[in-house]
Amino acid sequence: MAVDLCFNNHHRPSLRSRRTYRRWLLGAMLFGAAICGSPQYLGAAELDESKKRSSVDAAMAADPIFAAMDAKAKEHSQREYESSHELPEDLKELNYDTYRLIAFEHVRSIWKKESLPFWLEFFHRGYIFRDEVQVSLLPDGATSGDQASRLDFDKTMFQYRGELAGLDPPKDLGYAGVKVIGKFPDSKNYLEIASFLGASYFRAISPGQFYGSSVRGLAVDIGLAKAEEFPIFREFWIETPKPDSRDLKVWALLDSPSVAGAYALVIHPNDTMTIDVKARLYFRRVPEKVGIAPLTSMFMWGPGKPGPENDPRPRVHDADSLLIQHGENDWIRRSLNRLDFPSLSNYDAKELHGFGLMQAERLPSRYKDDEAKYHLRPSVWITPKTPWQDGAVQLLELPSEHEGIDNIGAYWMPKQPVKVGEPIDLEYEIAFLSQSPKQHSLAKVTDFRVDRSDKSSLRLTVVFQGDAISKFSTERQLHSHIDVQRGKAENIVVRRTALNTVEVTCNLVPDTPYAMEMEVHLVDEEELFSESWRYLCPI
Repeated sequence: MAVDLCFNNHHRPSLRSRRTYRRWLLGAMLFGAAICGSPQYLGAAELDESKKRSSVDAAMAADPIFAAMDAKAKEHSQREYESSHELPEDLKELNYDTYRLIAFEHVRSIWKKESLPFWLEFFHRGYIFRDEVQVSLLPDGATSGDQASRLDFDKTMFQYRGELAGLDPPKDLGYAGVKVIGKFPDSKNYLEIASFLGASYFRAISPGQFYGSSVRGLAVDIGLAKAEEFPIFREFWIETPKPDSRDLKVWALLDSPSVAGAYALVIHPNDTMTIDVKARLYFRRVPEKVGIAPLTSMFMWGPGKPGPENDPRPRVHDADSLLIQHGENDWIRRSLNRLDFPSLSNYDAKELHGFGLMQAERLPSRYKDDEAKYHLRPSVWITPKTPWQDGAVQLLELPSEHEGIDNIGAYWMPKQPVKVGEPIDLEYEIAFLSQSPKQHSLAKVTDFRVDRSDKSSLRLTVVFQGDAISKFSTERQLHSHIDVQRGKAENIVVRRTALNTVEVTCNLVPDTPYAMEMEVHLVDEEELFSESWRYLCPI
């Protein structure tokens, strides 16, 4: 089914429990909907290739397991892609509720008896989780991939409850994914801190957080007029931690009809959870589109998008904005929306220092949902080891019927084409934050309102907050810069409030029946004072 797409190209500014598993793949299936966009041949960032290659080659020299996984990925890329063996019908036909009748036996957690700092549990294949994931363990300090010992499927690790009590899965079933159990520095008890489930999706949390936005290994042909291709993490090698280990090392083999790749991930459960990623990708063919370090999330309603009358919650979202760092202190914040049509927006960057899907609002009273706890969902921030060059961050916003489906995607799209036979190297960090990145020192947009009571125009209010404002002299005047596409801004007022915020208000007068795009930022004597706030506002 083909659908129309609103494609927006942006240049740099002038100056609940039932939701948990469904969203892993149902959200992914939405991203694969037939969406019309401009064909693009995209691949690695246009950095100095010799530096990139030497960096990852040095990493392989220091990490023989990564080198072994790299050799395996290269070998896979030179033969035809093979999908996982089919699930038995009784597992394939499970629905959400019956799949939940299968539970891992916590007493069987890998490394639990040894009281090691990390334990492993597994997800059962079935329902929408049909790909087989092979899991192997390595001894601590392993120096060869030959030391990997595969864990065969063991049904005694699972409880089959209720109507599934007699289920007898085949011995070669394999697993669907891996769950990491661990502790944070100040934690007394073990808890789930990360999980890998569904294609190349994975999630993690920092202390006090709940699962929210997801990360993916790679996106292929996302947001095009054809079905999306979903690379999967086909195999994991996991190093046995030492008794005093503070990090967990994981190596993964990514595979799909277009690409095979080796990933090395180091999970750091500190006060802020971070995951270091190194990857080398080998393409079997050139896809139309490649998304690097892709993120997915959910936005139903919030600022600028009222909820249904029968739902008292003022906000329902895992993320409220896309944040992009262009330079040392050059930021774009694009508030998310859920329109009646798919929307694809490009934010061009000559140099990308980072991007992420942010959950900026942290007050529980702004959500009024004690079950979902949206105020505790992490912001997910991607930081390249060296800035990525010459490309765009793309934001995909899709319609959605309910909060159980991820409908937001964001990823980096470099302009340099991929080439068969020429590997692509990636190095970046993923951070699961509760606040904005520490290096963001400009005033930030913390709220906005759209009043549609006047049929001839909209009244927009944008609220800026931050240390930059509290330290700013009350005797000096800030000015706003407002740019509106498919409309104009009138009656602009910049006002500093008693709450140490700056509010910018204006009337938005549309000149077409289509959604208006806007940019608002503050300047102090021509110097950038705030991040650049963007929004796609329906009439």
